[in-house]
Amino acid sequence: MPEHLTDLQENKQAGFTPRELIFKYLRYLPWLVISVGVMLVLAYVNLRYTTPIYNVSGKLLVAHSSSRNGNEKFDDIFQMQGAGNNLNNEMEIIKSRFMAARVVKKLGLQLQYFNKGKIRTTTMHAMDMPFECRIVSLKDSINGLGFLVTIVNGNQFTVGEQSQLFNFGQSLNLPQAEIQFVKRNYTGSNFSSNQFIISWTPMENMAASLSSGIQVAKVNDFSDVLGIAYASDNTKLGLDIVNGFMQEYVIFGLEDKKQQADNTLDFIKDQLDTVRLQLGGVEGNLLNTKQRNSIFNPNLQSSMFFNELSEANKQITSEGVKLKLADILYNYVNDRSNPYRMVPSTMGIEEPTLSFQISSFNKLQLDRETALKTTPATNPLIKDYETGIEKLRTDMLQNLRQVRQGQSVTIDELNKKYREASSQISAIPGKEKVLLDATRQQSILQELYSFLLQKKLETAIASASTISNIKVLESPMASSIPVSPNRKALYIGALLLGIGIPVGIILLREYLNDKVKGKQDIERLTATPILGEIGHADQSGALVVTNNNRHFIAEQFRIIRSNLQYILPKTDKQVIMVTSSFSGEGKSFISTNLGAVLAVSGKRTVIMEFDIRKPKILEGLGMKERLGITNYIVGNIAVKDIIYAVPTVENLFVVPCGPVPPNPAEILLSEKVRALFTELQNQFDTIIIDTAPVGLVSDAVTLGVFANACAYIVRHNYTLKKQVQLIDDLYTQKKLPHLSIIVNDIEAARGYGGYGYGYGGYGYGYGYGYGAGSGYFEGQEQKKKSVFRKIKKWFS
Repeated sequence: MPEHLTDLQENKQAGFTPRELIFKYLRYLPWLVISVGVMLVLAYVNLRYTTPIYNVSGKLLVAHSSSRNGNEKFDDIFQMQGAGNNLNNEMEIIKSRFMAARVVKKLGLQLQYFNKGKIRTTTMHAMDMPFECRIVSLKDSINGLGFLVTIVNGNQFTVGEQSQLFNFGQSLNLPQAEIQFVKRNYTGSNFSSNQFIISWTPMENMAASLSSGIQVAKVNDFSDVLGIAYASDNTKLGLDIVNGFMQEYVIFGLEDKKQQADNTLDFIKDQLDTVRLQLGGVEGNLLNTKQRNSIFNPNLQSSMFFNELSEANKQITSEGVKLKLADILYNYVNDRSNPYRMVPSTMGIEEPTLSFQISSFNKLQLDRETALKTTPATNPLIKDYETGIEKLRTDMLQNLRQVRQGQSVTIDELNKKYREASSQISAIPGKEKVLLDATRQQSILQELYSFLLQKKLETAIASASTISNIKVLESPMASSIPVSPNRKALYIGALLLGIGIPVGIILLREYLNDKVKGKQDIERLTATPILGEIGHADQSGALVVTNNNRHFIAEQFRIIRSNLQYILPKTDKQVIMVTSSFSGEGKSFISTNLGAVLAVSGKRTVIMEFDIRKPKILEGLGMKERLGITNYIVGNIAVKDIIYAVPTVENLFVVPCGPVPPNPAEILLSEKVRALFTELQNQFDTIIIDTAPVGLVSDAVTLGVFANACAYIVRHNYTLKKQVQLIDDLYTQKKLPHLSIIVNDIEAARGYGGYGYGYGGYGYGYGYGYGAGSGYFEGQEQKKKSVFRKIKKWFS
């Protein structure tokens, strides 16, 4: 190839320019505009007829549990000191069906009201209804019920699809229930229509529905504030629901504290009764001892000995109190008549392990009681709590036995010291010693009784002054802008979807399309030079090029004629072969008009119809079938007898195929084929060989030995890209002489990316559509397209 042609090919490999890229995809603009418009209209319709949902939210402060009366001893009774709150547990309590059921019962949410409109149904607040629905009795409380009420006038209404009129205040015996409708102030202008839907839902179902709708979350990780939110299309109803959850949660917290106080008071009262009886017996025994033995003040001379004895006696008394408390606590824990009551504190018993066990025991009791409010007793979680409670009870009893044993040892040691002191005051009468023993027992019980009275008073005061540690930090407030549907997000989504759908389809089509769409596809796959481009021909006949024809396509063939001088070797007799990858790429059309454009330049040109299997040259020229190449090869007719002049073009002749033989490939190997070419070269300046597709049969390779150059036809949006690789193999392996490509059937509306080619600064070409309507080409300025045809082109 000449050096200037090589340089030109390198320049052509540069790829798309921005202008070419815009023109390639500009034809899809109507798709994009229509898609965006449709999506925006759908978004508007969605916003117009979708019920807006508003968010109602408030905040709760859940403070840490504190002492009820500021007395640490009281907190120690039920191990409430420093217990704190687990916000995750509180969140689950608020969202539980148990709490939701309390709200449903308080607000009467089992009955729901709706106003039926033409497009959508609106949720109504009970107080905004023109009437009140009262359910007198239910015939089936398990399944829900619903019915349509249509207000006919100010005093009458119908139920369902029936036409029977009912009066407000009248009791209705419906199949599901007995219902009464009580009239309120009614103005029809406040409602979308005079039709209302009333539904009744069982408590369990309504509580489950409300529980799933309420949202509870921590405001942040650094505070004890919980946010409660509920989404509803009726803000007034949403405010009631959030308020209901807040108030019921506060009341629930107070009930929990009140129950703790009541359990403590019950325990103290039981112990007071027991100690009172024991104290009465000891005091009676002391009185009897004094009266029987006439015991008065001790002898002053033994006061020194009694001081030592008194100190020992004081310690014995103190340890006796602790031992008695241990016995009381042991009996209380070991009492199986009420196994799930909380245990009082260590009550002065200095044993860290016991204190921890009691704290854990009471916590499990509270957790079990709280869980029972939302979980059945047969639930494995409840069984786990009960197993843990029994395990801790056993551990506490064992620990108390050890504590009592240790206190008994201590008392034995103190008694030993006491006996030693007693031996030193042996002079003291035995009667006075008996009095001292009785007095000591009375002192122990008296101190215990005083202690219990003090705790009873503290607990009563604390119970009367109990306040909740839960506070409403922010009252519920409804959002002024709907949270659903989100107008901005919906329009943005519609815009993106409107752009994304056509772009995705276009990209998918581009990705899946395996046909040649532009010159870049050819240049990317092969270095074979492109001889020229031919636009789409609308006329029915194959012959476009004639004398004095200024048609746009005729000019493109003239450009190819000019470019041929850079492809053909310097020879007087030119033989040009035309082939393609497979049928339908316009090979015969190109052969016919290539011969015609050479003929009108004054060269005697003959077209040889060597596509023996599927000849089309004569049909395209409008000529009848006649003797041809196969008759010459297998018969004895002369060459001059198979040459026919084309009547419409001077200097243009055709050698037809003749009858289709059964063995076309073998026919072409005949020596008479060479003789035919020799004879034709003597008579004509240029020979055009229209041969069979090289991608299907080997005819073109066989005839390539007689050609000076080969024009390979690639049809726009028809030839497969993989066939271009075949062209590159033929070009690089030089199987066909001076191979070049002609791009056929280019349609501007198809987005063909090209404007033409020129060689060495001499030849030039035009891509289809370039210069159209400029007046340089015959018929272009008169070609007008209807609106329908333009729209059809857009979607083609």
